[in-house]
Amino acid sequence: MKLTKHAQKRVRQRGISRSILDFAVFFLPSVYKNQSNKIFISKKTARKEARKIRKFADLIEKHAGTEFLIDPSGSILITAYRKQ
Repeated sequence: MKLTKHAQKRVRQRGISRSILDFAVFFLPSVYKNQSNKIFISKKTARKEARKIRKFADLIEKHAGTEFLIDPSGSILITAYRKQ
């Protein structure tokens, strides 16, 4: 996502992490208001999303040692297996 000079200055000034900005844009719902889309991270939403991320991190650890073979175009999964 491109940021205006004003947005860059405000994000830097307010200590907002770029990774949090990207997360919000890609994963949180937005509401159309005053001719723009608005994303708000409430405490409730933050806790809920953090819980999802922790569960996903546990799932990633559970699948350690898994290999996926993908065709050269990167669009077709050929096979998947757990490496011993």
